Amino acid sequence: MTFGHPSGPQTPGEQTPPGTDHVWAPSSEPTQPAGIVPAAAGAPPAPRPQLWLRSGPMLPQRTWQRSTRSPIIVITAVAALLLATIAVLALVVGAVNRASFTASGVVVCPTDPALALRIGPGAPVTVFDETGTELAETTLGQRRPVGAGGCEMPFTADSVTSGRPGYVVRIADVFQETVSQSALIEGAVLRPVG
Repeated sequence: MTFGHPSGPQTPGEQTPPGTDHVWAPSSEPTQPAGIVPAAAGAPPAPRPQLWLRSGPMLPQRTWQRSTRSPIIVITAVAALLLATIAVLALVVGAVNRASFTASGVVVCPTDPALALRIGPGAPVTVFDETGTELAETTLGQRRPVGAGGCEMPFTADSVTSGRPGYVVRIADVFQETVSQSALIEGAVLRPVG
């Protein structure tokens, strides 16, 4: 059984219900469901209905969080205290190292036999500033060969006050030389005459 269209072929959007001879087209005007009265003109709009989900079953309790909370707090506090201690120690060590340095160098062995008797291993080495204040005292180390027939004796003096314009290194009350702080840090080379 076929249904015809009284005015010609159907266009899209038009529907012919079975058993009728007229075309039914959807309306663009909104329609109210049965039983709902439209709001009067100028009346405030009705609040939108809110939909709430029904509460579900209780979630399982996470007991591991309660049992580990205290140890985590203690471990975090101890770690923070340890890091703070390390930071303070680093600042103190940095300040001390800035205030002093280790002076080092070598004394070339003298060729004069009389001078070589007085400037030898174990001879006292004293570091002064330019005003004559004694800053450190040490001794010469053992002779070690260098070059063709030469030798040198090392010395190291700890905790020499830094920031002075110049330093005087005196060896056995026989020889002295003025050197800079950078030369003493890198290793000064002292050459007694003779």
